[in-house]
Amino acid sequence: MEEALGSVIRSMNRSETMRALFGLVLTVCFLDSLYGQTQVLNTAKSDKPAAATQSPAESPAPAFTELSQIAHGFLYVEPYQARFEALIDARRVLQWLNPLNEVPAILNPAIQKSVAAAATKQTADWCRLSAGTIKLEGHFIGASIIKGKPGATLPFEEGAEIATSEAMIGFTWEFPTPPAPEELTVLWQGFDIDLKKLPIRVFFGPNSEMLEVSSALPKTTWQAQGRLPMPAPLTKVPELTAPATLRFPLATGLWIAAGFCFYGFIRIRDHHLPGGSLPFIATWILGAVLSWPLLNVNLTGSATIPAIKETNEAEAILTPLLRNVYRAFDHRAESEIYDVLALSVNGELLRKLYLETIQALTLDGREGTRVTISEFSADILKVSPSPQDQGFITDVQWTALGTVGHWGHAHTRVNRYTAKVTVSPIQSAWKITQLEVIEARRL
Repeated sequence: MEEALGSVIRSMNRSETMRALFGLVLTVCFLDSLYGQTQVLNTAKSDKPAAATQSPAESPAPAFTELSQIAHGFLYVEPYQARFEALIDARRVLQWLNPLNEVPAILNPAIQKSVAAAATKQTADWCRLSAGTIKLEGHFIGASIIKGKPGATLPFEEGAEIATSEAMIGFTWEFPTPPAPEELTVLWQGFDIDLKKLPIRVFFGPNSEMLEVSSALPKTTWQAQGRLPMPAPLTKVPELTAPATLRFPLATGLWIAAGFCFYGFIRIRDHHLPGGSLPFIATWILGAVLSWPLLNVNLTGSATIPAIKETNEAEAILTPLLRNVYRAFDHRAESEIYDVLALSVNGELLRKLYLETIQALTLDGREGTRVTISEFSADILKVSPSPQDQGFITDVQWTALGTVGHWGHAHTRVNRYTAKVTVSPIQSAWKITQLEVIEARRL
């Protein structure tokens, strides 16, 4: 009996011991799990960087790693031109240009100049554009140092230093296009700088949309679908009233005059007409009929030129002329600009006004982007007759407002001019013949 009881007690002791050991194991696991969760929570809430708890081999890259991932393209579709811009962070471009050298932390003016020159030389063929099946002949403007990020670029003075972590390299191409292309295809070949993809934002009128190219699919197409605004037409200028053109048959007139001279000579000499009067008259009339379509001369009188004495009369003529001067610069080819400009400007002023307007419409900076005038108004202050011809001289003040997209955001420019302008009748049309700018201000 005692042995049986002892056996039962020993059995109970072993069972309790097992249960105790099992409970201890569960407790340890629970505490370990709780400790791990606490560590995760503490790490998430901690203000200290993760690198402080990691070994040197696991330390994250420096702060420029995030910036080095930035690469963005912009396609601006405007009347008669498409402009493609690409922004890539400076550190990546520098590593690509010279992989054996350490990237400097600061870009001084000398480094900026050499980097822009080297990048310009090696990247000119990165971008190709076509309108439908027509390959567009573009012009590579070049590479330049840009401060900031895509859509948030910042101005900095030329010759100033800039931190490499704050800099990007901007590339610009311009392509003359039809007035309103139905589609534009971009071919991007700039994947040499370890870029796998390039997002592209297309700007057209007030709208924009996103496209993308990649090393696997380097070509993408933007469809207009009737959303691209048409170029603004030229404003109609009041015409000078010209009298009706008279058509004078010179050959018939000479034939009739010769007939009269011959008949007078016969009568003075008291001779008879050969064959009688009837054959002579018939021959005379037949010759007049046959010579009628020959040597016709158009005779036109001078146009009726009204005297411009009131400011409202001068404004109706000068305002559309000045507005059309700006419309000429919607074109991008120099010959086309001159053709449209010649409709409003005459003489030596044509070349001068071309150069001055190009300079006024060019955006500040080293990229040469041109502003497109969207709003224009003019106020005639005074009008007087011109002493040189039947034209008039005005004191005028006009304001031109223009916008241009650049590096992902829009620039606005407002210029106001005060000038003395002479308008003269040239070949039955009003044209600006003299322009003297008295004051030019940028608002």
